[in-house]
Amino acid sequence: MMTTACSMGAYHALNFFLQHPDVFTKVIALSGVYDARFFVGDYYNDDAIYQNSPVDYIWNQNDGWFIDRYRQAEIVLCTGLGAWEQDGLPSFYKLKEAFDQKQIPAWFAEWGHDVAHDWEWWRKQMPYFLGNLYL
Repeated sequence: MMTTACSMGAYHALNFFLQHPDVFTKVIALSGVYDARFFVGDYYNDDAIYQNSPVDYIWNQNDGWFIDRYRQAEIVLCTGLGAWEQDGLPSFYKLKEAFDQKQIPAWFAEWGHDVAHDWEWWRKQMPYFLGNLYL
């Protein structure tokens, strides 16, 4: 089963996948912000917020059961570099660093500076990734 979405939905798609890799074996997340601080600001001192901030909890995820399932999954995170994508870039790069460090294979795709945080691009990206992964 796959989770997939764009924008704030991409955050949820990745978070659900990372929390439940026994249920979801694939994820395509487009233009997400994966740091809960972006959504909750100063309320970050709550453990429930940390547990739902992929950019934070992935660093401390050392349970072999989870890591093995992540390594067997198909993971795609994509971001544009154009208008309205800047908020998501820091967490995109931090996740890439964490996945690399933990040797979790994932496709971290950066599209061009003309690629905005917008449906026009998500309509192009989704068929592209589905086609490359499954056809």
